[in-house]
Amino acid sequence: MIIKPHDPHQEALNFKIDESGSFASLLPGNNAPLVKLLQQTAATCPHELYYVFGPHGCGKTHLLTALFRSVKLPPSQVFFLDLTLAKALSPLLLGIEVPQLMILDNVDALSGDSQWELALFGLFNRWVDSRQGLLVASAACSPDRLPFAMPDLITRFENGVSCPLEPLSEEDCQQALMLKAKLRGFKMPSRVAAYLVRHLNRDMTRLTATLDRLDQATLEAQHELTVPFVKKILHLD
Repeated sequence: MIIKPHDPHQEALNFKIDESGSFASLLPGNNAPLVKLLQQTAATCPHELYYVFGPHGCGKTHLLTALFRSVKLPPSQVFFLDLTLAKALSPLLLGIEVPQLMILDNVDALSGDSQWELALFGLFNRWVDSRQGLLVASAACSPDRLPFAMPDLITRFENGVSCPLEPLSEEDCQQALMLKAKLRGFKMPSRVAAYLVRHLNRDMTRLTATLDRLDQATLEAQHELTVPFVKKILHLD
């Protein structure tokens, strides 16, 4: 199950899964063992919580999206929700029956909102009581540092399997950017990738958004991707 952009009460936000969010476009770097673990676990969906955490831009959403897209389960048995987007809507979104695989991205986005925290706590407890299904959650911090107002909610996440996600190295970021460009059908020279990674601080979220912008710009200008062209389009020194 995934919240669709055409659902009647959700037109204001885009809940569509990013088409580039697949394992084919994911460069794991030092996270290869974790990626493999999650893939193997999602294939059997044991009753366990895996809590993935790492700084903004390290690839959490890409990894969870790829996991969602890779599972071979009926749509009714998979639930994916990015809570950064969902927070603008109703906590009733979490009033679901527990599926075989539940993926909650950016759970820390709900911190400080009592209604959302209560809804998340209720869903968590229903999952515990069901004694079935895999829960994969992500956040920017380790579970003990979650800024929830409800201590019991923090405890729930602390009881899961903590999975730190390391940011990609500069070289890995360059390779990831070149791979994403290739999958979009155009070539990114290594010197251009290196330039972008240096200027955007290895933030894969910003790098991917910039890649989309450059893809469009090269098509419109019928120009190959070069460092001077990138500087012009992005207004960089």
